Parts: sequence; structure tokens; C-alpha cells
Amino acid sequence: MMFARILAQARLVALGGFRRKALSGLFLFSLGVTLGGLFFVQFIPKDMGRAAADYFFSVVWGTGILFMLFYVVPSAAWGEERSFLPVYLARSLSRSEYVVGLFLGMALLLLALHIILGCINWGMLQFIRQYYSGAYFSLLSLPFFFIASLGLYLIHLEMLAVILLLTSGVRGSFPVLLCSICYYFICNGLPVVRESLASQAAEKGDLITTLYAWLMPLLSAIFPDASRLNFKSLVTTLDPAPAFTHITLSFGLAILYITLIIALTCFVYERRDLQ
Repeated sequence: MMFARILAQARLVALGGFRRKALSGLFLFSLGVTLGGLFFVQFIPKDMGRAAADYFFSVVWGTGILFMLFYVVPSAAWGEERSFLPVYLARSLSRSEYVVGLFLGMALLLLALHIILGCINWGMLQFIRQYYSGAYFSLLSLPFFFIASLGLYLIHLEMLAVILLLTSGVRGSFPVLLCSICYYFICNGLPVVRESLASQAAEKGDLITTLYAWLMPLLSAIFPDASRLNFKSLVTTLDPAPAFTHITLSFGLAILYITLIIALTCFVYERRDLQ
């Protein structure tokens, strides 16, 4: 019964998303940006495959970020701002089931967006490869395209889980939006700071710098490094592929991170006052 209620909640969230015009507008906007890439790719003198793959995957990345910041955040905070949750949870649905169902529903919407844009991007890459000389686009790997797409999807799911956690502890959609943007910038800036401190600690040997260098990997447990799930460079190039264990470990850690964040969100929801 518990799984049936969770799936029913996820289905309601997904259907509500498909019915909203904002999601359709986001898809049309992404489609227009993707098609616009065909105009700019002809000005790339060499290494066209890498540039095209970077561009199309960046479009999917940006679409996912826009989806979470301007659709997930208002939708997740909507129930609390309008005092909707106490009435909704008065029925045979626990708070944890609501959180898991909300996450699964949003994940289904995000998956649909990834599948549609992924199919379009694969078609675009095939078209560019056939239209232009093979010397500039010698490789197009379907397995690594799936791996890169899955890694990008897991990055978005990590941020989705964090947004739901922020919603459970912060009231109002605008504060959650600001916290989500800060989380995004910290995740992108932390690896740069970590590498800089590690190099300084190796050169100077200063105690404080060394302590900060050791602290940075611990912070990565809270603010994960998205680059470990970035495999888009392998789609169109002959760069050495990472070991299979490295790929599975990266995906496993991402799934573990998502699971822990959702469990923490359920813990907070079970113990907070919704009034």
C-alpha cells in the first residue's frame, strides 16, 4: 500500500507538470537553442565533434537547471505557501510518502525532458557528422552518449534532492531559490578551490593551508563535484576512457548521495511544524 500511495503521488506530480504550459515553453526554448547550434557549428574550424557535443550537452544542462530553479522550487514551495500540505497530508499519505512521491514525480518530468532532448541531440550529432567532413568528426559513440546522458541526469537529480531538502527547512519559494543558486555555485567553485589549496599545500607545506586542503574533500560530501559525472568528452573523441569501476563508483556515489538527501528530507518533514 505504501508504494501504491507513493506511485500515485508521483503520477499526480508528473501529470500536473505535463499539463502546465511552463514546461512546454521550456522545451520549445531548448529546442530553439539546440537548432540554433546548427548555425554556429559551421564556424568551428576544427574539432567540430567535441564542440558540438559540448554545446548540445550544455543545452540539456541549462534546461535542467532552469527546470529546477523556476519549476521545481515554486512547485515544491507552493503547498506550504498556500497552507495546502496540512489538508493534503490529512488523508492516507504520510509526510515521508509525500516527499518520496514528489521527488519521483519531478524525476519523471526531468527524465522525460532528458529523453526528448537527448534524442534530438543524438540526431543533431548524426546530421553534423554526415554533413561535414569526417576529419573533423571522426567518432560518435552511442554507449558513451548514454553514459554521459545518465551522468548529466544524476547531476540534476542531486540538485533536485537538495532543493526538496531546502524546501523542507526554508519557508518561501524565493529564499529556497536563492539557497539553490548558492548551492549550485558552491558545487562548481569548490573543486577549483580544492585544487588550488592542494597545490599550495604541496609547495609551501604550511599547516593551515594543509588543513584547509584536507577540509575541502570533506566539504565535497556536502557539495558534490559534478565533474566526476561528466563524460561528454568521450562521446566524440578518442580520449582514454576511464575504467568501468570508476564509472560505476561515480554513479553509485551519486545514487547514495541522492538517497541520503531524500532520507534527510523525510526526517525533517516528519518533525517540523507545517503551520
